[in-house]
Amino acid sequence: ASYSNLNGQVSTEEVKSLLSAHLDPNSVEAFFNLVTDYNATVGSTGLSGDFASFTKTEYDVEKISNLWTQKKGDFVGTNCRINSYALLKNSVTIPKLEKNDQLLFVDNDAIDKGKVFDEKDKEEFNILFSRVETEATTDVKVHAQKMEKFFSQFQFNDKARMLSVVLHDNLDGEFLFVGHVGILVPADDGFLFVEKLTFVEPYQAIKFASKEDCYKYLSTKYADYTGDGLAKPFIMDNEKWVEGY
Repeated sequence: ASYSNLNGQVSTEEVKSLLSAHLDPNSVEAFFNLVTDYNATVGSTGLSGDFASFTKTEYDVEKISNLWTQKKGDFVGTNCRINSYALLKNSVTIPKLEKNDQLLFVDNDAIDKGKVFDEKDKEEFNILFSRVETEATTDVKVHAQKMEKFFSQFQFNDKARMLSVVLHDNLDGEFLFVGHVGILVPADDGFLFVEKLTFVEPYQAIKFASKEDCYKYLSTKYADYTGDGLAKPFIMDNEKWVEGY
C-alpha cells in the first residue's frame, strides 16, 4: 500500500480525478478546499505530498495543534465524519429522520465555527451520523444488525463507498456510533481510501490492492476502541456489515 497526505499538487490532482469519477464534482471541490486549508496551515510539519510506502504513520500532533490554533483560534478544524459527508454530499440520499446528535456536539461546534455546512447539510450530516440504539451485549452480530437496519434507510453510492468503524458506547444508555469513517473508490490497480484521521491529525489517501486490505487496516487501527461490557468495533461498507474483521 502507498499513502499521501495530499500535501502536493500531483497527488491532489490524481485523487481529485479518482473521486470526481463517482462523486458530485462540487462536493469534491468543497472537500479539497478543506484539504488545502489544512495543509497550508500545518503541512510544514512533514506531511507528505507524493505517494510513499505506507507503513505505520506518526504525526507530530503537538506541533500541528500549535500551528493550527495560532491561525484558527477556537475553530478546531474538521474530522473524519465532516470530511466524509462533504464528499458524499449530493450523491447519497438521506431520509428525513429524527436525528440523535448527542455524540456530535464537537462536530457541530466545528461546523458552526468554520461555517463548513449550511443548515440543510448540517441537518443531513446529523441524521447520517446519529447514534443508534442497541442492547447491552458484546455480541457484534446483534449490533451489526441494528446498524444495517438504520443504514438501510439511506441510499448510498455504489462506487464511492462509505466505510465506517462502528463503536459501542454505554455511558448513557446502549448506543452505536460511527467512530471513524472514510470513502473508498476504485483506482487503477485496486482501491483508494480517503480519510481525515482526527480534528488535529492529517488527511490520508491510501492506495490498497483490495477492499479486504482496507478493511484489515481499519479493523487493526481501531481494534482497541472497546471496553468492559462493550462489543468490539466492527466495520460497515455502506449499509452492510463486513463480517470477519
